[in-house]
Parts: sequence; C-alpha cells; structure tokens
Amino acid sequence: MFETFLLVFTLFYAFQIIVFCLAALAARYPTRPGFTPTVDIVIAARNEEQGIGACLASIVNLTYPKDRLRVVVVDDRSTDGTAPIVRGYSAEHPWITLLTAAPGTDHFQGKTNAVTQAIEATSGEVILFTDADCEVPPRWVEETVQSYTDEKVGIVAGFTSLTGRRLFEKMQALDWFVLFSVASGVIRLGFPITAVGTNLSVRRRAYDAVGGYRSIPFSVTEDFALFQAVTGTGGFKARFPRNRSALVMSHPCRDWRELYRQKKRWFAGGKGMDLLNVAVFSMDYLFSLALIAAIFIAPSALLGSLIVKLVVDFLMTLPALSTFRRWDALAAFPLYELYYFLYVLIYPPLVLLTHDVLWKEREFGSLTG
Repeated sequence: MFETFLLVFTLFYAFQIIVFCLAALAARYPTRPGFTPTVDIVIAARNEEQGIGACLASIVNLTYPKDRLRVVVVDDRSTDGTAPIVRGYSAEHPWITLLTAAPGTDHFQGKTNAVTQAIEATSGEVILFTDADCEVPPRWVEETVQSYTDEKVGIVAGFTSLTGRRLFEKMQALDWFVLFSVASGVIRLGFPITAVGTNLSVRRRAYDAVGGYRSIPFSVTEDFALFQAVTGTGGFKARFPRNRSALVMSHPCRDWRELYRQKKRWFAGGKGMDLLNVAVFSMDYLFSLALIAAIFIAPSALLGSLIVKLVVDFLMTLPALSTFRRWDALAAFPLYELYYFLYVLIYPPLVLLTHDVLWKEREFGSLTG
C-alpha cells in the first residue's frame, strides 16, 4: 500500500517539476524597443559601506537615459561610512540622491519604513528595487521596463546570481536559480507566487492601487508582501522573465549561521502566503516526509523515488544555468540536494514554533507573523 502511495507521490512530484521547467524555459515576452518611461531606482542601505560603492559604480554605468532616471539611496540609520560614500557619488552624479530615513513606528519599521519614505519622495512611472550589496548590469533598466509595455503588468521580478567560488557559495547560487526558475515558470503559467527584492520592480500605478506599504501588513520580507499585494488585486499581472541582460549580481551568505538566519526570515515572511503558494511549497515538504517514511516502511521502493527526484531536480537547474552560463554551479549539485532536502523539512515547523527573526542587527518578533 505504501509503495503505491510513494509511487504516485513520486510521479506527481516529477510531473510538477517538469511542468515548471518547461514553463521557465518559455519565460520570454514581447519587447518594444524605445520604450522609456520615467524610472526611479530605490536602494535601502543600512551599514553597507563594504558594498554600496560597487553597487553605485554599477548604477553609474547604466545605459538608460539619465533624464528619465533617478536613483534614491535611503540611509536606514547606518552607523558606518555608508552615507559619505553615497554623498560622493551624488556630488558627481546629480541624478543620484541620498535620503536619510526618519524613525518608523512600532508597526512600520526597518527596511519597509526606509523604502516607503524613498518611494514617497519620487514620482517615476516605474520603481526598481535592488539591494545595496548588489551590482546591476548596464542594460538592467531598459530590459526591465520592456515588461511594462503591457499595461496590465503591475510588477516584474528578475533573476539574481550569487558570486563566489567555494562549494558552499555555489550551492547557494544553485538554490537561488532553482527558486527563481520555479517562480518564473509558475508566473508564466499565470499563477504568481513569489519574488525577491534584489531584482524587483513595480508600476507606480499598481503600487498606489494597493495603497503602498502603508496599507500592506508588516513583513520582514517586504518584497514578497508587495508582490502578493499587487498580484492579489486581480487587476495586475506579474512577469518574471529569464533575461541575461537583466541579471543582478549579489553576494552569498558567508557561513551556515548567516544562511540559517536568511532562510528563517524568508520562511517567516511567507507565513501569509495564499493557497497557491502553500500548495506549491507543501508538495516538496510532503514528498520529503514520504521519503523519510520510506526508509522505515518500504526501503526497497526508496531508491527509485530518489533517482527520479535527482533527475527532475537536475532538470530544474537547466533553464537558469543555460541562460546565465553558470555551469560551474553544478559542482555543488550533490551538496545542494542534501541541503535542500533538509531545509524543506526543518524550516516549516521551525517557523511555526518560533517568532523571532534577526535581520540587519535588528530583532523582529511578533510582527513577523
């Protein structure tokens, strides 16, 4: 009986992943060269003196018309040299400005507070977000705004690649690529699930339609909360194109402790996900539980299911690796499979049982749920 159950579960898992993979490969959309709406780039920075210089250097190299572009770096009460570095760039490039975030309230704080103040200080038709430790490609803006030629598109996500040569760093890069490929594929199928703020944009009209962050419940994953709010209105579509010219570069977590905290924050921020998100992510969790149970109940059936899982999980890496030419990350595939299997099992119950999240030297408790 259990063998039949495991077989059905395995085939369903494989079918789901193959569908996601094919949809991710199809995540390309029509373009309209010459489309140049006014654009604001918002970058929240808290104690980012190590990375903000490289970030702004990449911003300076953007090829988008500077008379249609404004960059706002919002200093979220940094205690290091972040602000002086930004002022230096602003002095040479007037279209880059520094905004100092005012303190937020108990229920309106952290990065959400800083980003909101930056958005409210701008007026562009499209708002792009990235992090202060990221570097953007020269054509990032014009490639991103192409998605907004469709007036029904309200929010657009993009891929991010993680740097680093160690196996631990390549494992994280592979994890991000798979996560983004699944999100890209599901959006291509017409069912938006998630996005990450390292490479995200929103049409201002869509942002205003949901009342902005002042009307969105607090979340430690403010990017996910905005994505859910815009796609949940029913009036706006999302896109997640697989575009090499819009690939943002970021840095991986330095060690397992930092990675643990990152994943915990992501899972905590996803507590408010809708039924579609729950269905997609629950499949991995339940399949992992079934594999654990098979060790004790039907060990003879375990090997076949594991082989199928490895094959389809490998296929899911191909859309991103082929597009962004990161074949080197495949060296971490065995480590990634073990890591992915463990965190899928560990984090859901962990987040349900704990409430505190440490992020940017700040601890968030009851607000995360």
